[in-house]
Amino acid sequence: MKTLYKMRGIILGVFALALLLVPPGGGMRSVSGYLLIAVGAALRVSARTVIGDHSRGNTLDAPSLVTAGVYSRVRHPLYLSNLLIGSGFALVQLGWQALTFAFVSGLFLFVFLLASEEDRFLSERFGAEFEKWRADTPAFFPGARTKTAFVKKTGCISVKKYFTAFIADRWTWTWLLFYSLLLVLRNKGVG
Repeated sequence: MKTLYKMRGIILGVFALALLLVPPGGGMRSVSGYLLIAVGAALRVSARTVIGDHSRGNTLDAPSLVTAGVYSRVRHPLYLSNLLIGSGFALVQLGWQALTFAFVSGLFLFVFLLASEEDRFLSERFGAEFEKWRADTPAFFPGARTKTAFVKKTGCISVKKYFTAFIADRWTWTWLLFYSLLLVLRNKGVG
C-alpha cells in the first residue's frame, strides 16, 4: 500500500487528465463547484500552516503527530482538500450529472484508501497517542465532539504564516492554475 502514497500525485494527475478528456457538461457551470474549490484551497493552506513541509515527498514519514489547528478537527485535512478541489473541478467541468458522481466516487475511494494507509502508518509509529487522537478526531468531516478541542488548540495565525504555507504548496497551486487554464481553453473551443 505504500506505493499508493508514493504515487498519489500521479494518480491525482490521471484523475485530472480523465476529467479533461471527458466532454464538458451542458448548461450553466456549477457555482457549487467553484465554492468547493475555494473551500478546498483554504483548507489546504490552513493545514499547511500547522503541518509545514513534513508531508512532502514520496516517503510516508512523520517526525511528530500533528494534532493542533485544523488537525484537531479532522485527521486528514490535506486529503479532504484534494477531495473538495477535485470534486469542485468535476462539478465545474461536468455539472450535476451521473458521470460527475461516478468521478467523485472514484476520487473519494482513492482518498479513503490513501487516508487508511496513512492511519495504519501513524498507528504503528505513534501507537496509543495516535489511537487516542483517532478516537477523538474524525478522518474527514468534523463533528460536534471536535469543536471544543479546535477552539482550545487554535490560536491566532498571522498573515505571514498563511503566506508561507501558501508558498510551501507553490507546485500544487501552479498545477491547479495550469489545469484551470486548460479547462477554460478547452471549454472555449467547445462553446
